[in-house]
Amino acid sequence: MRAGEIRAIEATWSFAALALVTSMAWLTMRVVATSPGFSDSGESIWSEVALVCTVALLASVGIVHRIARPANPLGWLLILVASLLLATEWDIPGAAAAESLSAVMFSVGLLLTIAVPVAAMWAVLAFQSGRVDGRGERYLLLAGALVFVGALGLAPALFFDPQAHGCSDCPANLLLVRDDPAVAAASSRLAMIAALAWTVVMMVVLLVGLVRMSAVSRRAHGAVATIGFLYLLAVSAQLVLEFDHGFVGGSTTDPALWWAQLAGLAALGAAVAFSLLRSRAMRRSVAGLVVDLHQEAVAGGMREALAAWLHDPSLQVAYPVDGTYRDVDLDAVDVTARPGRTTSRLVNDGDEIAVLVHRTGLLDNPDAVREVVTAARLGLENERLRAEGLAQVRALAESRVRVIEAGDRERRRLERDLHDGAQQRLVGLLLGLRLLRSSTRSDQPELDRMLNEAETEVQDAVRDLRQLANGLFPNVLVTEGLAGACGALSETAPLRMVAAPEGRLPAEVETTAYLVIATCAARGPTTVRATVEGSRLKVCAKVARARVGVAALEDRVAAMGGRIAVTQEVDGGSRVDLELPLARGASPDAEPPDRARK
Repeated sequence: MRAGEIRAIEATWSFAALALVTSMAWLTMRVVATSPGFSDSGESIWSEVALVCTVALLASVGIVHRIARPANPLGWLLILVASLLLATEWDIPGAAAAESLSAVMFSVGLLLTIAVPVAAMWAVLAFQSGRVDGRGERYLLLAGALVFVGALGLAPALFFDPQAHGCSDCPANLLLVRDDPAVAAASSRLAMIAALAWTVVMMVVLLVGLVRMSAVSRRAHGAVATIGFLYLLAVSAQLVLEFDHGFVGGSTTDPALWWAQLAGLAALGAAVAFSLLRSRAMRRSVAGLVVDLHQEAVAGGMREALAAWLHDPSLQVAYPVDGTYRDVDLDAVDVTARPGRTTSRLVNDGDEIAVLVHRTGLLDNPDAVREVVTAARLGLENERLRAEGLAQVRALAESRVRVIEAGDRERRRLERDLHDGAQQRLVGLLLGLRLLRSSTRSDQPELDRMLNEAETEVQDAVRDLRQLANGLFPNVLVTEGLAGACGALSETAPLRMVAAPEGRLPAEVETTAYLVIATCAARGPTTVRATVEGSRLKVCAKVARARVGVAALEDRVAAMGGRIAVTQEVDGGSRVDLELPLARGASPDAEPPDRARK
């Protein structure tokens, strides 16, 4: 479904809700005007105006909330409270003004005569997420519906006929089973006791919640919880005062308590409206930071933007990468809660975008977390994808290095096998030939000549085999490092080392540098300068009067994150520049530190 179709459906539902509440308000005002003195609001015109204004506030805020947050049912709850507030005025003789609907309106009014507190508490507990997360709270709301609608509304209506007890103008009670005023009065009083107990329990729940809230959460939810507590206080007072009458509502309602309850409902609507305005301002604030950040296009800038907005310089932004949490530069981030630090998970459509590690209580407000996700989602997604891409590139580079290391190990094994196996056998054969020659008589010149030829051939084979093994992997590179291996190479090749790095380097770095130097020395007289600058090895090899090709080594150098370049000199020689990072997985574009060691 396209976004335009979704908006059209939401607009249709919002218009239908507005039409329903408007129609109910019009009918209610006709009912109240027809029966002055019977309404809960009394006979004052100002009370009727206040009732209409409160209903309008709740309904309009609910509709706006639904449009702003279609997935959040809190808007529907406010519309429900507004509708029930109107329905409580229908249990009076004036319901006859509805003509054909009079009996239906009157019966609904009897059923919902005091249903508003349950709906109001539902909205209070569901603020701001629109859901009641606690199982105990959900059960408490269900019990409230059974008490206020079932016991206080339905049960008395089943056994009370207003027309038979002096209200000749009242419409028919469609819920009536049989007229028994004693049963109706007894059930009503029991229901009032249960309702009073429910309001006390709900007030305790709200009070405990207020005490346990953090400072940030109290600023976000405290006002609504306080409004709910004070509203229930007025409801409980009404239940106590009307216990002697045996029923709730109508002309017996204390005006002060009615006004207090109305003010509580109006305050609830105003608090939700304020939260919408605050969320809009919050979104603009975050969006402004994100826009500035996108203009700068700095990797890791989301952390800076969110830290500035939340006033927490130590804020960390961790992204889920391969089962771990890392920042945009792939450094590991600890997302476990610890003293003074807590985590907030940013989720969009069920997918975890990032985890914020921040000061305790900073984002206890779910509205703040939601607005961070709404405004900064694209920026966070971009950095998360960058971190994932960087992790894949790093993993690929590490796998290529592992392939190189595996190849070097195999070359080293072959060198050992040749040295300890075939070469030792040839040396043994050479010693055997020499022993055989020492045992021959001097009058056998032909045999002596053949033994000399065989000894020469075996010596040549040993020398060739030693050169082959050394070409596979020079053992001196393992024992003495790059400087020692180049020194040994200079004894058999035209190589002059001007500078060599001190100490040992990573094995794969030494091997790669040695192979490049040996390749150059095999082409002609070579002068080499090898230095360590910061975290990188730099090798400059100048080959006199010869062209050098290093295509076979380019993949190996690139796999290690290094660079190699060949420059042809004007005198016919070549210059080979090699640069290798000393740290595995480093990027060839990474800048070395300022310090250098030669």
